[in-house]
Amino acid sequence: MRPVWDEALGDDERLVLDPGPDSLDPRPDVLVVGGGAVGLAAAVMCRRAGLGSVQVIERERCGAGPSGSAAGGLSPGVHAVSHPAFVALARASLELHRELDGEWKSEIGLTPLDWLIVSRERIAPETFELPGAELVGGARAHEIEPDLGTVGSAVWIRDQAWVHPMRFATALARHAGSVATRIEMTGVSIRGGRVASVDTTAGRIAPGTVLFATGLAPSGVATVPQVVVKGHLLATEPAPIGLKTAVASTIIVLPIGRGRLVAGGTFDPDDRSPEVRDDVISEIRDEMVRLVPASVQVSVTQAWCCFRPGTPDEMPVIDRVPGVANAWLSVGHYRTGLLMSPAAGKGVAEWIRSGDRPAELDAFGLARFT
Repeated sequence: MRPVWDEALGDDERLVLDPGPDSLDPRPDVLVVGGGAVGLAAAVMCRRAGLGSVQVIERERCGAGPSGSAAGGLSPGVHAVSHPAFVALARASLELHRELDGEWKSEIGLTPLDWLIVSRERIAPETFELPGAELVGGARAHEIEPDLGTVGSAVWIRDQAWVHPMRFATALARHAGSVATRIEMTGVSIRGGRVASVDTTAGRIAPGTVLFATGLAPSGVATVPQVVVKGHLLATEPAPIGLKTAVASTIIVLPIGRGRLVAGGTFDPDDRSPEVRDDVISEIRDEMVRLVPASVQVSVTQAWCCFRPGTPDEMPVIDRVPGVANAWLSVGHYRTGLLMSPAAGKGVAEWIRSGDRPAELDAFGLARFT
């Protein structure tokens, strides 16, 4: 089943996300391979950096992969105990989301959203460590979120955000330059330490620069340690539920308007099937009801799954392709492609423009795996 986000798309948005293969520039200054949030945001940032003509190619429609199946939460605060460089880039990226939303007159539709990470037990203050967050007791958690179920303690993370994944993808695609879909990359020719051409199902492209934003690094381009983790989500029908925050435990529950909820975000590492598993959806629903008791009578309208492309340390690879002067990677964004896409794209665009790796990208190179 398709994610709930597809319901928001009208004919105009569908055409923006899936214009077909006709608008293909065979000699762009910058070619972006991959039309998810990471690739589209990079294309936007390359245009803003004045890098010339930008061409995006996508083998399906834009946003068809993991970024179009995500829950939409943008929460650097949840990752505040991660690698410091990751936290810094995530926070910078949320600010870029806000900047773009303002510049494009709310075309993205960014929504402020606090988070409550809840525990059934009371968390001892001396064991709490999450910079920028506040530990609150059960009573205070219910003041913050009246629809919350019984909890012992909660971690309150303020000033975060949520974005509708497909509206975000549509806004990016409108500002990304030339976008062509239903085009698959079939090969890459590297000569003299440069990408000379990229072969596709729509013909050969001879770009000045290439960015591979394909989730996983393309075979034959670079070797990147990778993991792929399946996850399940569900959406509910509209209901008189006034959830104001994102609530998280082993899953997340997010309000998406009109009293509808999206819940899930499971980790199913041993499941390679593309099918939605009823037992996992049932577990998500049970936990959703525990977290938000008012959802007990609410019907599930959609259930879907996606495969998150990541690396063993759960950090993306944002780097120049080894030994290739005009090719870059922005892959392995795992659960945070929507969040990280503006800052990752801006970093790559600055690197292409200046020829020097931005300091904020130092920690995301391939060298960490050697």
